[in-house]
Amino acid sequence: MKQESKLVLGGHSYIGELGSDPEAPSGEQEAIVAECLDHGITTFDTTYQPERVALGRILERLGRRNEATIIAWNFFTPRERDFVKAGAEAYRPESLETMLAELRTDRLDMMVVHGVDDPAADAAQLELALGWKKRGLVGSLGTWWPSADTPSGPFGFMVRPWNVTQLAERPVFESGQRKGWRTYACSPFVRGWKLAELAAKAAAESRATVEEARGKLADHMLRFSACQPFVDRLIVAIRKREWVRRNLESLARGPLDPEEGAWLEVLASGG
Repeated sequence: MKQESKLVLGGHSYIGELGSDPEAPSGEQEAIVAECLDHGITTFDTTYQPERVALGRILERLGRRNEATIIAWNFFTPRERDFVKAGAEAYRPESLETMLAELRTDRLDMMVVHGVDDPAADAAQLELALGWKKRGLVGSLGTWWPSADTPSGPFGFMVRPWNVTQLAERPVFESGQRKGWRTYACSPFVRGWKLAELAAKAAAESRATVEEARGKLADHMLRFSACQPFVDRLIVAIRKREWVRRNLESLARGPLDPEEGAWLEVLASGG
């Protein structure tokens, strides 16, 4: 039996709006998911509606839904509109049925209850989510972007960005673990364009090509985010099949040594 990886395939693997790499064709997306499942990456995050649609189609075509753990969020704007800017919407009674249809499944393994800055709406959507959980339609509930003071409540996990540009976030992850939550970090490369910006800077400061600098930088940034005792899982988008093994190889190298860590922090800080 394959050991389950610490990595989670991010839903941004299926869209082009939040990265500098082009959107992978549908066949490549299918190959990425299959490669992940074959190598122990069995948890799949889907933030936006188009991501749920893509993953549902892929898992059905592969016939491998039962091998996957799916994380879903309360973002419902379809591809035809500006789904990135639309933001989260409070769960409604019909939301679960919609999400299950998009994912072509009969259950959600993990559900993030993303706040909508309305206390009444947030209380109502949490009540709905708890009802779905009680009925066995939803597994663990999670919260997005908690603070160190956020009550543990009914949550089993948290999601928050953690990367070399956000060093002040460490206490939040440590607090989450003390609450008994599983801590899911995301955005190890900030965004694709930030990775590209730092790779160009690294190449200019060395004799490496931009591609060589990008490879080194991606390795170091992934290891920085993943190899922390307060990070249980790392969500990372992957838009090329070969990057699945490359990321797993980076993870296997373990934590950065002091020299690698210093190089990365100086580069990211602009020093």
